[in-house]
Amino acid sequence: MLKKLLKYDLEWCYKPLVVFYILALFFSLTVRIVESFEQSLIVLIIDKICCGIVIAMIVNILINCFMRNWVRFVKNIYKDESYLTHTLPVSRNKIYLSKILTAIITLLTSFVVIIVCLAIATLNKDTWSFLKASLEQSAIYFDSSVFSLISVMIVTIFFEFLFMVMSGILGIIIGHRSNNLKIVKSIVIGFAIYMILSSMSLIALFIAGLLNSNIMSVFNNIEVSSNALKSMMLIGILVYAVYNLAIYFIGNKLLNKGVDVD
Repeated sequence: MLKKLLKYDLEWCYKPLVVFYILALFFSLTVRIVESFEQSLIVLIIDKICCGIVIAMIVNILINCFMRNWVRFVKNIYKDESYLTHTLPVSRNKIYLSKILTAIITLLTSFVVIIVCLAIATLNKDTWSFLKASLEQSAIYFDSSVFSLISVMIVTIFFEFLFMVMSGILGIIIGHRSNNLKIVKSIVIGFAIYMILSSMSLIALFIAGLLNSNIMSVFNNIEVSSNALKSMMLIGILVYAVYNLAIYFIGNKLLNKGVDVD
C-alpha cells in the first residue's frame, strides 16, 4: 500500500514539476547553442533572454517543489480528499511516510535537474577550466578531494532545503489542530519553526566554538581556517539531519493523535 500511496503522491507533485524540468532543460540547451554562434547584438539579446528564462525556471522548480508538497499534504489529509485518504486500509504512519518520501524524492530530482541545467548553460571550455582550478584549489585548502568537497556542499544544501520543507509540513500539522485560520497559522508556525531552529543552529555553532578556537574565529571576524570551515559544514550536516529526523517523528506523533478534517 505504501508503494501505491507514494505513486499517487509523486504523480500529483510531478505534474507541474516535469513541465518546468523540460522548459529549464530546453532553454539551457538553447543558451548553449546560441553561445556557440558568432556573437552579434541579436544573438547577445537572445542569449540574455534565454539565460533569464533558465534562472526563472530554476526558481520556479524550487518554489513548485515546496508548494506542491505542502499543498498535497493539506488537500490529501485535511481537505476533501482526506475523506478517502482516512478510509483507506493503511495506517497514518504510512500516509505520513509517503508524504515525506515524496518530498525527499521530488527535492532530489529537482536538485539534479538544476545542476544539469546550470552545467549545460554555463560550462564551456573557459568556465570549466576556471571551475576546475577553483575546486582543486579549494580541495587543497580543505585538505580534501574535489569529489568529497562537492559532495559535502551538495548534501549540506540539500539538507537545508529539506529542513525548509519539513518545517512547513510540521507547521501544517500544528496549524490544522486549531479551530480557525488554519492556513495562516500553518504558515506562521512553519516559519517560526524554521527561524527558531535556525537560531538554535547558530547557538550550537557558538557553543562548538567555545570548545574549538578555529570555529570561534567565525564569530571574531578574523581569518577563518580550513579546519573551521570543514567543522562548520560537518556540524551543519549533522544539525540538519537531527532537525529533519526530529521533525519527522514529532509530526508523525501529532498526526497519529487525530486529524480534524475541514
